[in-house]
Amino acid sequence: MHSSGPRLKNGVDLQLQTAFYDQNWSTVVRLAEKRAKMVNDPYYEVLKVCAESQLDDPAAKYGAMTALLTYAKDGTVIKDADGIDLLEWATRDLLEEQDFPKTLGLLRVRAAKASSKDKSQTTRCLESCLLHWDLVSAQQISALIDKSFPQERAFLFWNIAITHLLAISPQCPSEKKQLYGMLAQKQIERAAQATEQAEDKKALPSRSIQTEEEILLLYEIVGTHGTTADFAKLVDSAFFSPVEQLKQGRKEPLVYAIKKLQKDENWQSLFDICQACLSVSDDKGVPTLQASDWDVWRRFITAASRIQDCYAQATAAVQDLLLKLSKAADSKPMYKRNVMLARVSASFQLLESEHPDAIDSSPSSLRLRELVKYINNQASYPSCFDDIRLFAEQLDPSGIDYLAHHHFLSQEPSDDLPELRRQILALKLQYFAATCPQTCVTAGTTSERRSCREPLFKKVYQASMALHKYISTISSYASQSTKDVQSEVALVAAFCLIGLANQLPSSLPTTEATQYLVQALLLLQQQLSSSPKHSQISLLLVQLHLRVGSAPEALAVWDTLAVKRTIMDSLAPLFYDRLSTVAPGMTSPLTDAGWQLMTSIKTHYQTSLKMRMPRRLIDAFQDGSYSSVLAVPRYIENLRVSCTRAMSLVESVRSERLFGVTDTDFFSDSRFTEVRDDTSMNEIIDYGSFPSWSHSATPAIYERLRLGPPPSNRRAHLSLLVEAFQQTLAYTPPSFYKVPVAGSVADQGYVIESLGQIANSFSKFLPDAASSLTESELHYFQVVSLLSSLVPLCADRASGLHELVGQLASAVTASLDSQRDYLAALASGTGIGHATSLLQSLHRVVLLRDTAVAVRNAAQWILGFHEKQKERDRSGHSNLPKDVVAQTKALGAAADDALKQCRSWIMRLAQDTKSGGVVEREIKRFVYGGEEGRLLQGVVTDGAVFDLVGSWRKSLAGWQGVHWQ
Repeated sequence: MHSSGPRLKNGVDLQLQTAFYDQNWSTVVRLAEKRAKMVNDPYYEVLKVCAESQLDDPAAKYGAMTALLTYAKDGTVIKDADGIDLLEWATRDLLEEQDFPKTLGLLRVRAAKASSKDKSQTTRCLESCLLHWDLVSAQQISALIDKSFPQERAFLFWNIAITHLLAISPQCPSEKKQLYGMLAQKQIERAAQATEQAEDKKALPSRSIQTEEEILLLYEIVGTHGTTADFAKLVDSAFFSPVEQLKQGRKEPLVYAIKKLQKDENWQSLFDICQACLSVSDDKGVPTLQASDWDVWRRFITAASRIQDCYAQATAAVQDLLLKLSKAADSKPMYKRNVMLARVSASFQLLESEHPDAIDSSPSSLRLRELVKYINNQASYPSCFDDIRLFAEQLDPSGIDYLAHHHFLSQEPSDDLPELRRQILALKLQYFAATCPQTCVTAGTTSERRSCREPLFKKVYQASMALHKYISTISSYASQSTKDVQSEVALVAAFCLIGLANQLPSSLPTTEATQYLVQALLLLQQQLSSSPKHSQISLLLVQLHLRVGSAPEALAVWDTLAVKRTIMDSLAPLFYDRLSTVAPGMTSPLTDAGWQLMTSIKTHYQTSLKMRMPRRLIDAFQDGSYSSVLAVPRYIENLRVSCTRAMSLVESVRSERLFGVTDTDFFSDSRFTEVRDDTSMNEIIDYGSFPSWSHSATPAIYERLRLGPPPSNRRAHLSLLVEAFQQTLAYTPPSFYKVPVAGSVADQGYVIESLGQIANSFSKFLPDAASSLTESELHYFQVVSLLSSLVPLCADRASGLHELVGQLASAVTASLDSQRDYLAALASGTGIGHATSLLQSLHRVVLLRDTAVAVRNAAQWILGFHEKQKERDRSGHSNLPKDVVAQTKALGAAADDALKQCRSWIMRLAQDTKSGGVVEREIKRFVYGGEEGRLLQGVVTDGAVFDLVGSWRKSLAGWQGVHWQ
């Protein structure tokens, strides 16, 4: 591709090529017209029309589009793919993607049929249809290519894969899905049969399955479109069964098969396949252990537990296999771990435990004894706790108490790394026990449970800090491996402080809780200087800094993570979600740093979604990588409707509104236009890198620290709706544009209709939304929903308007008062505790500000509408009732009061955090105060403490440009 357009086809004279690449369109038109008269080649007619569409003449601008629609409608066949490339280029900004199949896709199919023996032409047409994700046209062309070139085996599998993709796509009419699915299945089963029937497996027929990727395609298609019997036949195949494929070194068919069988709850087949694959031996009868992965064992034992009531030998079969493979795995540490873990799993799932797990502080149950054996063998490995956590959760109180407090006997501190890891495991188990419901089983109320857990957290914290300080003194401290061990100890200590804070995003910030969070933050921040690449500490610090309002430090840590584009979609919410509500200055479009920060995530989606499908899909076809052929479209379609993508737009436009800027054309942005009410947004956020050391019944650490519930389909829709509301009411024509009366009426009609649609959409997503939102978001969305109904009601002068407006206005005012009262209570004091609590509530301040702006704009629009009605109708019959006008003015006044209050709180925080302010004077006492704070002395430096104050100061400085009027 040339920068100014597609390459012209071979044979075009140099003068015409030069004019085209120089974008000298009038010359191109003249030369193309001349050439068209000299030779009977429709290509030059197309070239002429496309060049005319590039001229400044408005009448010619749509020439290529008109020609394209005419060609499609009249059945014109453009045999030259180069000509269609020209039309595609010339209409790129005019043709909607959904219209491609009926226009360019249709022309591509006709061109392929007209030149079915031209491999280059037909494959080019196929590629274009795939890149535009026109599967209907692509399927026709791929079938044609396969028929025209039967000796090219790759084309057979292209056709099969595309037919399968069409069958599972919304593009396929529902009445034809089964037909295309059956067609794909029959084609690939025919290829499989050719392989099975071949006598010489080293010289297979060309139209047979030969590669692992083709085998995976077979499994995918039969698993998707076939019956239970079809899939059973496949897994029992003499050649394609998971067992036979495993013997040939191919494990992926087994992975697919066991996942599907578990999903289908076909437990007997799952048991049989796992047993057969785990039993595979070499020529000498020694187990190969090829299938001895933990996932296979886990599913095998789960299947056994489901069938043991009707298949009495299931448990014995598992035990026999474990015994057999234990001996084979002794010399292979990786497999030994898997087999030992399987023994633990079997003891928990397959054997009854009628007696206490521990008696007199000693293991008594078989399952606890097996778990202890595993711990004794694996305790020096960092993964040990993650391996055993879910099993430990199933123990009774005596078993948990034994693991946490009796199994690891007190020992003298050691410089030996494996021994240090054992001590860390002991601390993790003690922390885990403190979070277990079984530990505080007699505590009935929330306060009783907290009283039960507090001393446990404090004890583990003290032990962790003692070990942390000891590690700093050992001779090997300079090595990174030792510092990494110390980092884990710091994490355990920080977890205990976070547990003592006992805060959730919905909790009311208290001085004591904030103190614990700040102490945890500073401990981890100090540790990060020793282990700057520690991802777990970094992710926790990002959340902690955002939680306590020190967003600049969160950004500094986030930058060190260097999140790659491929995982941006799943990790970006950890930093970006609600960022503009706690640090608007960081996302401000008025600064280069803010603009670059928001552009980086926007650019990711622009680049990835530039076309319906990326070029790497074509590469996957050409490489015969059919697993990628199936995965890429799924990834791209999920990316297109990603909650993170919607979040990136919401954060950008909210930042712009906060600073009175309108850089983003919200209503034409694809992140908004591609979302409809029936769009199911993809909820994806990766918490896999966070430590998971708590009991599953208690909130995970990331749930405690984040600003609110994670991105979700419901919140994404509601967030886009409130921005649509704000954008609709905030629009004003340019000052130089004098709006005529008729135009003013049309604008009012547009606003009324738009708000009616927004109100209708709100009714679909707002009910039962509380669990997906912060309390402030719920207030905000509810108020905007009411306002989007209020404005059209006033414009239509509905019957009983006074009562309706009174009820709606009362609800809106109550919401504003509720939000103001909450924040006023936090700001009522004068010490550092109140300042830090208010810093934790910046999200609430911005949401109250946005709520007030929405109320004020709605009130202004209603009053403006009333004034225009008075001008148009002097009789007064079209005017709003006086009491409605008074209620509307009262709403506007309440909104203005809320905005003034918000501004005063930010000014108060700026005053408290300035040099010499209350925060700087009291911060050291705040950090080092209390029993837990004293243990941080000598670990956390004063420099780290004052860096935090500086971060608060910098964050609040960014609020200076926020509009409060």
